[in-house]
Amino acid sequence: MKVRITALDTLTFGVGIPSVMGEDTFGVSMFPPFPSVIRGAARAGWLYENGSFDIADTGSDPTKDYAVTEYALLLNNVPHFPAPADFVLSEDGKTLIQRELRENDGLSSLATPYQLWVSADGKVVSAETRYLALESLERYLSGTSVTECVPLTDYVISESKLGIYRGRDTNTVKKGALYRSPLIRLNNAALAANIDGAAAGGLIRFGGENKVANFAAYDGAISPRGAIGDDGRFKLYLATPAFLRGGYLPALPVKARLLTAAVYGCDSIGGFDMRAKRPKPMRRAVKAGSVYYYELEDNTDGNRAAVLALHGGSVSEYSREDGFGICYIGKI
Repeated sequence: MKVRITALDTLTFGVGIPSVMGEDTFGVSMFPPFPSVIRGAARAGWLYENGSFDIADTGSDPTKDYAVTEYALLLNNVPHFPAPADFVLSEDGKTLIQRELRENDGLSSLATPYQLWVSADGKVVSAETRYLALESLERYLSGTSVTECVPLTDYVISESKLGIYRGRDTNTVKKGALYRSPLIRLNNAALAANIDGAAAGGLIRFGGENKVANFAAYDGAISPRGAIGDDGRFKLYLATPAFLRGGYLPALPVKARLLTAAVYGCDSIGGFDMRAKRPKPMRRAVKAGSVYYYELEDNTDGNRAAVLALHGGSVSEYSREDGFGICYIGKI
């Protein structure tokens, strides 16, 4: 079921950064949230409307098979995705510049046979905070040049709320417990996802403070079309964070040589296990927008078809049902 989640109030989404009472007074928030938040909100929404099962009994939970298979940020009702990491941003912050694939000249510590090179004049910066529209991402995957991008700050307004801890027994304030909570207000922005097994309709609790959001059906396209070159070379683009083999390398259905990679870094992702009533193990995931360049060891029609079958699927080693590791295949 394709759904659109539209916030009706400010939102906050926590990140995996510890804080110490009395020392850290500024909270940290993120947007967009990890896809696991979408699945959790859909499950919690069903429970709020229909909840009458034992949470300890996995067999009686009708939401356990929910799975996020598509996920995108809607800006002006158009799906957008993190800018691929093989781009950099021009000094003025308005134009994407594609990095070129060059043979490793030995001046780099990279063990891969190729490296990504920037030949642009002037300063360049990371494109991690920029987003590509669905049509632009399709052009990128088809091997066509792309330069346009969207800054997230045009659609996300940062606010804050001042608070202080009060003891439950005496309702008095506690020394060293003053804090500032970060909030996000969306402007012409929403979230789109395809959640297998879920049914849209109604209001849900969403975000760290259980704010209200509208959970409605969405009838537009979410995922781009994929492509692979006849030369057996291809890109693997991560649309969502992925827990990968060895921490950084996707598992492929065929043998392929890693030519190079452009990786934004890692996210520390945990959560809370409602059934076990304890935090989930914190794991590191490769960030969304990271790109891997490959070359098939045996360039056959069957191997190219096997690679293209990965398009829109998940390469994550863990939590695939939560929407981690959604990838798209494109030409080099």
